Amino acid sequence: MEKIRVGIFGLRRGSNFIDEIKYNGGEIVAVCERDTEYLESIKDDIQGASVYTAFDEFLNHPMDAVILANFFPEHAEYAIRAMEKGIHVFSETMAASTMAKCVALCRAVEKTG
Repeated sequence: MEKIRVGIFGLRRGSNFIDEIKYNGGEIVAVCERDTEYLESIKDDIQGASVYTAFDEFLNHPMDAVILANFFPEHAEYAIRAMEKGIHVFSETMAASTMAKCVALCRAVEKTG
């Protein structure tokens, strides 16, 4: 069975998923975090993963799924961008903060499957 290649966007909360991903046979292939000091503090947990500080570069990394653990009001925007690239999305909070963002998110899900 192939390992699912997972990226984590936002490591302050997203790092809570590292052990679960590994335990369940996944592979963390990329992480994205703006706080370089925090990245340094957890480097042992993310060995082997490509490290990014910009979402656009991170999103171009080959991965099957992404965990969004970034700022809550931004989840829908980033989820849509990931789905448009064929990446499965897990939002660790509610997926959107307004009805307009919910509609945009639903349309992206329908469009991308």
